[in-house]
Amino acid sequence: MQKMVRLHRPMQLGIDNSVAAAGIWRNLLMGSRAERSLDLERLRDLINTEVKNLRQRKLMGKLSISAPRPNWEEM
Repeated sequence: MQKMVRLHRPMQLGIDNSVAAAGIWRNLLMGSRAERSLDLERLRDLINTEVKNLRQRKLMGKLSISAPRPNWEEM
């Protein structure tokens, strides 16, 4: 006979799925493994800090990525 065991887990908000998905994409972009973070509060703070830094760099005009300079000897 099978026995059902209920595990008590805290309720997960819908927004937590978005935070977890953003964390997976962040890991992929940074070259890390695509794994789901268990500490969503820390991940939320990390993403918030990165967005603030990107926004500040954008407002300062330093968000552009410069193209590599051509090597004149190869041209």
